[in-house]
Amino acid sequence: MLKKKLSEFEPGVEGKFLLEMFSAYEHSLVLYQSYKLGVFDALHGSPQSAELLARETGYLPERLIFLLDALTSMGLLEKTGDEYVNSPVARAFLSRSSSFYLGDLIAMNLSPERIRHWETLDSWLKGKTTGDDSHNPMSVFNPSFVRAMAQGVLCNKGFLETISLVAGHSCFPSAQKLLDLGGGHGLFSIALKRIKPNLEAVVFDLPQVEQVTRDYAQRYAAEIGFHPGNFYEDELPPGQDMILAFDILHPVPPSQKEGVFARVHRALKPGGHLFYKLWFLDATRTNPRRAAIFALSCKLRNESSHVYTLEEAKEMLGRIGFQVEGAVDAGDMVSTMLVARKER
Repeated sequence: MLKKKLSEFEPGVEGKFLLEMFSAYEHSLVLYQSYKLGVFDALHGSPQSAELLARETGYLPERLIFLLDALTSMGLLEKTGDEYVNSPVARAFLSRSSSFYLGDLIAMNLSPERIRHWETLDSWLKGKTTGDDSHNPMSVFNPSFVRAMAQGVLCNKGFLETISLVAGHSCFPSAQKLLDLGGGHGLFSIALKRIKPNLEAVVFDLPQVEQVTRDYAQRYAAEIGFHPGNFYEDELPPGQDMILAFDILHPVPPSQKEGVFARVHRALKPGGHLFYKLWFLDATRTNPRRAAIFALSCKLRNESSHVYTLEEAKEMLGRIGFQVEGAVDAGDMVSTMLVARKER
């Protein structure tokens, strides 16, 4: 009887996940502002009180304490008595002194520019061109972007799974030359060199990326080469046993993608292998969720962009002359890796 009387207050469907989205957005805004204010750098060492931190930063302690308590509630700080310090997660990812610092990734994903990007949705839906249809890689792929990609790799468990998949393939023991196409930071090449030191690994990327590649190679004491070029225009170094194409070629039309993979095909030795990892969509183009949202984001930037479904990618590789051996989960719950062999 009570349920019947209150039925008008029951929507008949669960809306909790929407509330969680709202909450996650607000949490992200607090995280971004705290990152900009340098809170996590200030609290990386020994615990500090709000009063001491306020003297160092110039903020009012009676106001600063509300931010510190909020960050503690989010699991980003730890509080003992009246003192605060970074939580293990913040120590690992939010302090500049950590080798796993995510600062560039935070700035890229949570900046006001990202919000403005999504605010163009209304005008785009009405037919206006809101982005840069030329998608100039020389300006898009700057050092901060490449560092952000590296930070995303290092905090993602799919990184080691991807390395294991490549190193576990039957072609790896005999491979002598590997090209990391658009490899930027070079972390995949660096990790594979750690497994096979005599592997000749070269990153092919834009000239402005080279210093970032060199920095990561130095950090991990790895010897990897760098070949400057634009894979949309330039031929790739020939005679490769393996080519990695990880998380590249999103915001461009299929014709440009096919042009790049034709160059990949020419650069591989007969019998050489391509490892192509991406957020491929399913046949409905609605899953995985991150890929579907990313496909929309790419369209806002470049009307001619197209994010492949897995089957579209297989068909494209087949047209070029590859034999697709299989598709495997890359371990990050969204990416799939296609393994293809050059037959001729």
